[in-house]
Amino acid sequence: MKNSGRPSSDRRSPPPRAALLLACLLASGCAVGPNFAPPPAPTVDRYPDQSVPARLTGGGSAQTIELGRPTPPNWWRLFGSPALDDLVATGLKSSPTLASARQALQESEDQARAGAGVFFPSVDAAASAVRERTNPVEFGEKGQGSAFSLYTLTGAVSYALDLFGGERRQVEALNAQADYQRNAAGAAYLLLTGNIVDAAVARAGYADQVATLADIVKLDQGQCDILKAEYDAGTVAWSAELAAEQQLDADEQILAQERQRLAASVTLLQTLTGREPAEASPTPPALDDLTVPPDTPVSLPSQLVRERPDILEAEANLHQASAQVGVATAALFPSISITGDYGAASTSLASLASPMGRFWSVGPTIDVPIFRGGELWYGRKAAQAAYAKAAADYRQTVLAALEQVADSVKALGADAEIAQTSREAFDAAALDSKLSDANRASGLIADFDAMTADIATDRARLALIAAKSQRLQDVVALYLASGGGWTGQEPRSGQIADSAQ
Repeated sequence: MKNSGRPSSDRRSPPPRAALLLACLLASGCAVGPNFAPPPAPTVDRYPDQSVPARLTGGGSAQTIELGRPTPPNWWRLFGSPALDDLVATGLKSSPTLASARQALQESEDQARAGAGVFFPSVDAAASAVRERTNPVEFGEKGQGSAFSLYTLTGAVSYALDLFGGERRQVEALNAQADYQRNAAGAAYLLLTGNIVDAAVARAGYADQVATLADIVKLDQGQCDILKAEYDAGTVAWSAELAAEQQLDADEQILAQERQRLAASVTLLQTLTGREPAEASPTPPALDDLTVPPDTPVSLPSQLVRERPDILEAEANLHQASAQVGVATAALFPSISITGDYGAASTSLASLASPMGRFWSVGPTIDVPIFRGGELWYGRKAAQAAYAKAAADYRQTVLAALEQVADSVKALGADAEIAQTSREAFDAAALDSKLSDANRASGLIADFDAMTADIATDRARLALIAAKSQRLQDVVALYLASGGGWTGQEPRSGQIADSAQ
């Protein structure tokens, strides 16, 4: 290295090693604290005690559970009901819950953009015009004060040298917060669509159950009338009439409960689709209009952690906690900023541009934390504890998600068996009812006995309705447990329509 011509003892020049170190720090932009990496995906790509893919057959509907195939973002279209599609589209357009989530995302993204402004110099300008009077006594002098006008025009530039990366970590935390809100909006999106479909299935099931229960009550009343007439004629005991009346009362109570559930499901659908209770809304689907999707995807555990928005929320929260450790660590080190001011002051506007009134200053400011009573040290330890908590929360979220998928697949297997037995019981009851109607027409049995067969058929129909409703709702649960086709961004309506074709 050549001699600059200055004596080696000249302290105005920093030692070569210190200058090189400073230059390297400024150039490399080092940031203290941990560098975040997403947690590793689960290594076991299967679910316990399940044969996946599997073909489930029951209730007249075959269903294939496919492992590793992604869920489409418009999964509700797989139920084959245009009325259901209209309900979901209305909810996505009008739901205030989803609108709130979207605005929270916009807010966090704007905050992240605002935080990135720290990487640029801050430039400010100020102008003032004041009229004031001096008092010499304030300066230990005698005499009278004088009044004058003072005009000032200044400009200032400042720039923070993010030597240890505290500002970069803070912006990293803001970006992680934006990711969190993005996936929170995704969770709200999936929850809304899932709740709409689930409520539509429930409403359709309740409507069919109410209609069937109304038929049962009508038949109960008919049997009561027959037994009352026979009791009056002295051909049956009073106990038979009382038993029929008790059955009528019990079925009327069940009917009232189902009507209440039906009304609540209608109101719920109105709320989910952003409608007031009495406001017009799309016609909900009937249960017969909804079909069990023939192919149902199941995400691999390694896919699930990259698809479910609640897991991605937990990951973003972990990222934010990691960045805050860096922020707290950088606070332990000195901070350097460079500021410069330039301006002019004069007692008259005409002479404001004169060189005599100009002033300026430039130089660095170094803030070295020496003693803060443990504030910075324990602040870092608190950030590290928050990171450890976020890691535990992430792990728990993953475990809960895997549990939901496993339980949903098991539920679909049980649903297929229940649907099959319910269908067989209904077919047998329906056949018995037809035979009873034929025997009644032939005069072989009385009306009371034919009504008993019809009631048995209606009760079997109630079980069949419940089985189909539960199966459809468990399919919804599996779609949502598998991530609902979430890709990190809410699909636009045009994208949803295109993917359905």
